[in-house]
Amino acid sequence: MKTRYVLVTISLPEEQFDLASGVLSTYPMVGIEEGMDSLTVCFEQNDWHDDYRESIINELTAHGVNATITLVGTEEDQNWNAEWEASIEPVIVNERIVIAPEWRAADYADTPLLLVITPKMSFGTGHHATTRMMCRLMETRVEEDSTWIDVGTGTGVLAILAARLGARHVYAFDNSEWSILNSEENIRRNGVADRITLEQIELQEASLDLCDGLAANLYRHLVIPYAPAFVKAVRPGGVICVSGILKYDVDEVAAPFLALGCVAEETLYESEWAAIAFRTPA
Repeated sequence: MKTRYVLVTISLPEEQFDLASGVLSTYPMVGIEEGMDSLTVCFEQNDWHDDYRESIINELTAHGVNATITLVGTEEDQNWNAEWEASIEPVIVNERIVIAPEWRAADYADTPLLLVITPKMSFGTGHHATTRMMCRLMETRVEEDSTWIDVGTGTGVLAILAARLGARHVYAFDNSEWSILNSEENIRRNGVADRITLEQIELQEASLDLCDGLAANLYRHLVIPYAPAFVKAVRPGGVICVSGILKYDVDEVAAPFLALGCVAEETLYESEWAAIAFRTPA
């Protein structure tokens, strides 16, 4: 039996797409398609609840997004994933780092840090600002022979980057089976399977052993309460990179880390998003 999807079309100004995507990312969606002043959000039918109509608009409005739902419909599975993957273009993070799907990798073979990521829908491909900023923060902070933790690994892109930058071992985990399967493929594809331990597990159940650096591209409602656990997991003078946070929430997200003696070493901004690199107290 084919999977059925619920497609929700939301009308809103294009300049508010990033902010709206941040709000929508807290829902169990499959993916988002951008249109002309509209976003179409895809849910598996079993994950959709009618009260989302009201709560989505209420939350968007609370964040200053002028949005209305113009259409809610259903659609049979037409291999959204394959169509979406085919539209993925390479992402040039900077002059050293390029994230490319497998079918475009040859075009960037001379790139010093080419990450070949063939994503599934809704995971970090590098197209999202938070992934790009995390890559930039980690580029200058992953040391040779270091150990890292990638919290909520998604496609595995940050774990792969840490290994390619010289990390001896990376513990990467996610609570999504789909994410883990995709990460396994990407980790093998990039030749770093011997340096990455991958696990499907909930954050509250994961064992965060002492490491040199930790990457958490999550959301504010996860980063804030887990700040003490993240700081405890990183050796003195180590690095914690966090993102998945809106620029309006930077002070609130930074507060628990600063209270524990960390120093906010660098903060990056792109559109409505932010990423912060902390140095743990020596």
